[in-house]
Amino acid sequence: MSSTAANISDDAVLEFMFNPEAQGLSLDAISNTIETKPKYNIPLELIPKLEQLEKESVQAAEKENDLNKALDLINQCIQLEPKYASAYNNRAQVYRLLQKIDKALEDLNHVIEDVGEGQPKVLRQAYTQRAIIKRQQDDLVGSRKDFEAGAKLGNPVARNFTVNENPYAKMCNQVMMQVMSQELSKGQQK
Repeated sequence: MSSTAANISDDAVLEFMFNPEAQGLSLDAISNTIETKPKYNIPLELIPKLEQLEKESVQAAEKENDLNKALDLINQCIQLEPKYASAYNNRAQVYRLLQKIDKALEDLNHVIEDVGEGQPKVLRQAYTQRAIIKRQQDDLVGSRKDFEAGAKLGNPVARNFTVNENPYAKMCNQVMMQVMSQELSKGQQK
């Protein structure tokens, strides 16, 4: 593999596959379009505490089925560092489970529009969560756009949805399946 190919990010490949406007660009050019420098720097000494609060919040929600405790823990995390984008994704999930959809959307919008900039992993989760909520609210156009954004950033759920809903991606998938089938047939004939 060439050194150029080794430097091409997975995000660039996804951008090439899911964004028809990128079809004329090289993968190197596409990989330079995905920002990976966070807008805000979280003090390194805070990160272990923030991650611990997140972990405890998730455990409270999943294992203890205590959404109020989960919300309290994730709120502590946000109070400790209001620019910690991942916590807003987690709080949005808790709000969604508590049927507080407007608050969930507020947090997801905050991640997407402000604190998540330059953090593809955080953004792909936020876009995908928001897409699911919009789909449940019958905002099919908004949902599709958010699924596409989540897919572009590498979320597998968003990618699967986008492929299933995008006629261009469906066509590419069919062509790939045909090529693979032909290659398998050739290999079996030898």
